[in-house]
Amino acid sequence: MIDVDIANFFGTIDHEKLVKLLRMKIKDERFVRYIIRMLRSGVLSDGDLRVSDEGTPQGSIASPILANIFAHYAIDEWFEKVVRSCCQEAVAIHRYADDLVISCNSKEDADRILKTLEKRLDRFSLKLNQEKTKAISFSKNQAKLGVRQDSFDYLGFSFYLGKSRNGTLVPRLKTSKKRYHEKLKKLTHWCRKRRNTAKLRILWAEFCSKLRGHNQYYAVSFNGPMVERFNHRAI
Repeated sequence: MIDVDIANFFGTIDHEKLVKLLRMKIKDERFVRYIIRMLRSGVLSDGDLRVSDEGTPQGSIASPILANIFAHYAIDEWFEKVVRSCCQEAVAIHRYADDLVISCNSKEDADRILKTLEKRLDRFSLKLNQEKTKAISFSKNQAKLGVRQDSFDYLGFSFYLGKSRNGTLVPRLKTSKKRYHEKLKKLTHWCRKRRNTAKLRILWAEFCSKLRGHNQYYAVSFNGPMVERFNHRAI
């Protein structure tokens, strides 16, 4: 597995390159001009207006869409049209926004992809976070031989190899430690901010709504203990 971390993805998208990619599909120049104006409008934070020629506007409803279009051309199309045909064995890409992992059936393919990925991103003015991007071993065959395998984080979950109820070696997942502590910290901050602003009945309803949202995302197979632990700590 290649655990990929793109450094400040949303903040380093080149406006000129993004507009060129948009024009490949959008023929209405008036619509393109509106997008350019939105990109140049800047971000108002704590009374300070910051204007930059790179990055998608924070808080804009169009930012996730524009960033995903940019990543599609920079990563997805390159992977499907170039990488697959150059690899000796099967490879697959799993991307959601800037969260990205690549699975490979051979270490040679993984090393080759990792080297070329940095050059590919550089063409689109993107950079890899060298400290967090790495190729890890995630093989059931190696695990059966007693070789310790690594884990990786993706979309708030930590993926690792473990045993199912019948003893079969399978990929398992649990809430990542980083996301677990972040969620608890945010919930604690909310409690302190809201505790003297409304009656307990209203606060409890809001609290249960937040807890329900957390459980609906993280309550998946193998993650029951982490969800119960979070609920207990939160309450």
